[in-house]
Amino acid sequence: MTRHLNRSLPFHDWPIEDQKAWSTCYEGEFDIFDERSGAKLAPSTIYGRRAAYAMWLGFLQALHPEALRQPAAMRVERSLMKNYVEYLRENCRETTISINLSRLHYALRDICVGQDWAWLYRISRRIAWRAAPLKHPPIISLDLYALGLRLMDRALWITKKASRVRKSAAVMYRDGLLIATLAEAPMRRRAFAALRLGENVVKIGSRWQLVVLPELSKTKTLQNYQLSERLSSRMDTYLDRFRPAFPGANSHDYLWTYIGRPMTDKMIRRRTIKWTKGSLDGPVSPHRFRTAAANFISLMDPENVRVASNLLGHKSFGMTEKHYIDAAQSRIAGRELAKLLQRGPEANDGKR
Repeated sequence: MTRHLNRSLPFHDWPIEDQKAWSTCYEGEFDIFDERSGAKLAPSTIYGRRAAYAMWLGFLQALHPEALRQPAAMRVERSLMKNYVEYLRENCRETTISINLSRLHYALRDICVGQDWAWLYRISRRIAWRAAPLKHPPIISLDLYALGLRLMDRALWITKKASRVRKSAAVMYRDGLLIATLAEAPMRRRAFAALRLGENVVKIGSRWQLVVLPELSKTKTLQNYQLSERLSSRMDTYLDRFRPAFPGANSHDYLWTYIGRPMTDKMIRRRTIKWTKGSLDGPVSPHRFRTAAANFISLMDPENVRVASNLLGHKSFGMTEKHYIDAAQSRIAGRELAKLLQRGPEANDGKR
């Protein structure tokens, strides 16, 4: 599968009419009386629709540039959309294509008012129905946490042997801490990349606290993670010895640093995949750390599995159970709970 084959068209290169229509629907200040589409949408939703529309325009520029001279609604023909789907298949899975078309459908519905776009949505759903789900090997937080500790220990050994902090050791320690921290505090990738010293990363006593502000939370709620004593100690070492080894680290206050600038969420994703791909059964993206946490809780403490929803920042356990707790792990947790129940009420005496 070719990487980076599908190119999006930057906003400043969109046809002028498309730019105006998009800005009218999705940009500017919104108040409670605003009836524009963007007034009721989260920024992440608008971002997704813009990315899908930019991908569509990128396809047209690459293969059908004459279509960009037509009004937006006239470009979307069924035959051209069929070509677009085949174009996406060169570099995307079916589920990704379905999501892309669904977002494109909503964007077109908003900027091309009065047109019937239901047919495009139906196509996206058909693709989704026929798509084979991607199977990931089961993973739990303990495996990820152990990997992070190994990387940090290796970086410390290299540093001790060299009597100085080499760049490779600094990168390894940072990545190990990054992986172990995500295992303990499985927040979403965007919030994880946005952590800033003194604002979201605060030390209280001997423990570090990671605070996710409501604007960085999908549910618009405050999330607070307290790191363990072990990991807090590792955080101290990172901030004292390894973070300063990155050139330009003192020019910003973001926790995760690269050379001269903070790490982006995409960089964090690449680093976690790099290390997990070679050390575990397969690559683990930051989002799968959340599944690993829910699975770990369901296995180790099935009686209190509902705390997983609080850990992941969900408003209901139903969301956690539906999307994050693996079905097989749920069955194992159910069996463990059944064993506890079979012991009778006396098994719980003195535990309350």
